[in-house]
Amino acid sequence: MNPRWVAIVGAAGSGKSWLAQSLNSALLAQGHPVRLSDRLGESPSHGSNSTTLAAVDWWITVASMPSPVSGLGVTTLLMGLDLPGLGPESQSEDSALRQGLSLTQNPFRIVYGLGVHRLNNALLALGLTQVHTAAWQDRERAQFNINGGRDTWVCNDCSDPACEHKLFTRLLTQRSA
Repeated sequence: MNPRWVAIVGAAGSGKSWLAQSLNSALLAQGHPVRLSDRLGESPSHGSNSTTLAAVDWWITVASMPSPVSGLGVTTLLMGLDLPGLGPESQSEDSALRQGLSLTQNPFRIVYGLGVHRLNNALLALGLTQVHTAAWQDRERAQFNINGGRDTWVCNDCSDPACEHKLFTRLLTQRSA
């Protein structure tokens, strides 16, 4: 069986390494063999052996800018800029990453939250079970609080950038009216 590939990208200080380590721990706790790598697309022809490749379910890497790797279905997680201490330089780096991902037609999910909330959101973006039920319940309550409950966010489990843009553009339009 081929592993599922995950590329974690984001501005400096946005929690990429923390998320990679946390995903590694969470996936191992769920019984999934995991390999952390610093090179996206590492394969038997790139220094790994076929035994290693066959022995893992998940291959996680922190990448500066992933490019589509032939034959691999890579799930790209982009770190949201909601962590304290991130400045204007982070916003310009994030914009460049989003533009690069869009230009390469590399689909991505945006991961927000602090601590276990961020980990839960990453697991949900990967189609897996969250690790902390109270954090999940907090997320569901916050979901209802968008625009004072007057809007329903029907895509609870996704971080699709096009959907996110559509939702927030609509909210801004309603506020200015």
